[in-house]
Amino acid sequence: MGRTGNPAAAPLVSVLLPVFNAERYVEAALQSILNQTFGNFECIVIDDGSTDATLRILEQFQQKDERVVLVSRENKGLVDTLNEGIKIARGEWIARMDADDIALPNRLEVQLAWIERTGADICGSWVRFFGAKDKRVLRHPLSDQAIRVGLMFGTMFAHPTVLMRTGLAKRLLYDKQWEKCEDYDLWTRAAQLDCRMTNVPEVLLLYRQHPRQVSNRESSCQQELTQNIRLRHSRFIFGLLKLNTGWADEIVKLRDPRWPPVNMNIVDRAFTELLRHHQGEARAVILDHLTRLYYRVAAQCPDALQRWGRLNDEFGTDFSLGVRIRIWLLSTLRIRPGSEFFARMKSLYLGSER
Repeated sequence: MGRTGNPAAAPLVSVLLPVFNAERYVEAALQSILNQTFGNFECIVIDDGSTDATLRILEQFQQKDERVVLVSRENKGLVDTLNEGIKIARGEWIARMDADDIALPNRLEVQLAWIERTGADICGSWVRFFGAKDKRVLRHPLSDQAIRVGLMFGTMFAHPTVLMRTGLAKRLLYDKQWEKCEDYDLWTRAAQLDCRMTNVPEVLLLYRQHPRQVSNRESSCQQELTQNIRLRHSRFIFGLLKLNTGWADEIVKLRDPRWPPVNMNIVDRAFTELLRHHQGEARAVILDHLTRLYYRVAAQCPDALQRWGRLNDEFGTDFSLGVRIRIWLLSTLRIRPGSEFFARMKSLYLGSER
């Protein structure tokens, strides 16, 4: 696909790149977009009041490539910056990009082809972590149903990989009330509009990890907001399935760092019904997250292993000895989430996903 076109005509894709004090990384991030094999795009770069050398770097790119649309103004925050970019976007599709990540050269080309194949309105991709010891590939689910039910537990997209219909983005916009997890809020609201969602089953972006990321700086506030979104979306899913929406509250409690009392009989019943209503990849997503949640509750639930075992025996695909050993250890030794041992075990578990 060509890299040139009529600059006066509306591009097919508007890449949205918010930037704030990113002088160390923005050059590589922006260059990775300009090097795309698909070239019919504009790159809307909004400098959100940077105080370092970011603006100078961006101005140099603007002078060299007419596809760079540069906006510079005082600091307004991420949500306002994203919404500003959405409002001025001219493309049929909006592609998100962050100033510290690197898009692989075929990212846009592959995603557009996948959208044509699936008819999706929102499309992400897998990512590979870099910049720290963690080099995992993060593999989000592919199917619309799996993503919808997976949103009960957390975001099912790596935000900077997302390509979404501009009309949808302009309709929804990001909500400042949910800043720090504004993307998770947006995906759940899109799900309630019956938008079709998917992920490309290959790595199209390198996701940088470093201490200045929002998820590292604002973890406590972000966790609280995330819990509220989980609860809202879980109630929505249970309502769609004509199940007791109150069951959603017990499931969400399993992620509450304050350790409120949880009715595990309700949790078991809720997961049983969820699993009965889903097949294939969607069921696998539910099983994966229920296992992680039973890890978390094992210290305060002496029969966590038996409860998980019953669900796995009925709905699982194999006998997972490793999971059973982990749950038994956490329950027997009463090891709570947040402890050093739990963190080490989680690291080993995640490492097995590489």
